[in-house]
Amino acid sequence: MSVLLIAEHNNKELRPFTLNAATAASQIDGDVHAVIIGQNCDEAAKSLSELPLIKKVIHVDAAHYQNFVAENFAPVIVKLAENYSHVVCSANTFGKNLMPRIAAALDTSQISDIIKVISPDTFLRPIYAGNAFATVKSNDTKKCVTIRPTSFDHLVKSLDIQNLLKEKKLNLIDLNLELQEL
Repeated sequence: MSVLLIAEHNNKELRPFTLNAATAASQIDGDVHAVIIGQNCDEAAKSLSELPLIKKVIHVDAAHYQNFVAENFAPVIVKLAENYSHVVCSANTFGKNLMPRIAAALDTSQISDIIKVISPDTFLRPIYAGNAFATVKSNDTKKCVTIRPTSFDHLVKSLDIQNLLKEKKLNLIDLNLELQEL
């Protein structure tokens, strides 16, 4: 089954940790769908749809989602989670407030603060203030996972890569012209 990524944003642009969470979600399963909840967050949803690892974007827009209140977000995500094997978000203030509510509603264990995906049901996470590591295997049918953002690469938008390549190509052309003139 697919992975549901919860996108964090400020109603205008994606938060950087969402890009790290997308990388982690893609390591669990290649079929990553993302949900973006907010008010007037069309620009953020468009940015999310441009990420190369995201196959589908679910955009939920209403006035009562403007302030990112976990009590409002959780029922939407729980309803969407019926079609997914994993629900993933970053382990920051946003995720630490939201994910326990989702896990409780789904009657499943939460796997917190993972630093590595070993397999779709096995993860590595720090314990004892980061002085030791535990390999956690979950037999739950649905897995609620928070990721430590600094442990996963920051996903670069494909559009940014294309623009960077165009820019480099233009610089090379300019350089060639300058050399020919000498």
